Amino acid sequence: MSDNTRIWDQVNTTDPSATNNFTGMGGFKGTAIKPTYLMRKATEVFGPCGEGWGWTVLEDRFDEGGPLQAPTKEWPDAPRINAKLHTLKIELWYLGKGGQKCTVQHYGHTPFVLLQQGKIITDWEAAKKSLTDAIGKCLQPLGFAADIHMGMFDDAAYVEAVRDEVALEKAEDKVEEEERQKQARLDYIQSVVDLLKGAQSANELKKIHDVAVKKLAARNDNKAVTRIAREYDEQRPRFQKEAA
Repeated sequence: MSDNTRIWDQVNTTDPSATNNFTGMGGFKGTAIKPTYLMRKATEVFGPCGEGWGWTVLEDRFDEGGPLQAPTKEWPDAPRINAKLHTLKIELWYLGKGGQKCTVQHYGHTPFVLLQQGKIITDWEAAKKSLTDAIGKCLQPLGFAADIHMGMFDDAAYVEAVRDEVALEKAEDKVEEEERQKQARLDYIQSVVDLLKGAQSANELKKIHDVAVKKLAARNDNKAVTRIAREYDEQRPRFQKEAA
């Protein structure tokens, strides 16, 4: 851990149980982080909120957007209703080295008046959501949940590896959890070896190899990668003879 990344290295890995998958506008899919989880991580690193870290609201406003409803030929008396966006700018502060007060500024945004499933609605929790958004954005440059922001949660093998790390960290009986994970590792390696031996084509053989190596590499399990590679090399001649 370098001095420059002393905070980042403590908070960049995210517990998968503190996340939710979501589908946004235009079908965009992503991973959302539970706000309370981020606040707990901040408390672990900086101290209690209000003592070791906190925030100050710098701006609080509503911005008007485009029309959601306007008069038409069919409804000339229709009231004009525009979309509204709640915007909050905060300054997040935390106590750094030697008790120095450090700050990060960012905005949070939430639709206040919006069109949802063909109806114009008002979100009365917009202010709370904007604050949550702003806090998360201020924590992001410090490295909080960096693995999500870097797209690493798109890799199922990475998420599975982190899930096991967290399970070991939380386990009441760490020895028992370690043994469970060791056995699961051995079972997985043996299952891959069996699949390689039973492959019916060169393409199938390579696909089995590549998927397993990717999963094991996410865990930095070089011994297992070497074992799978050795079995792969032993099986390849079967299909080279067929091709000849």
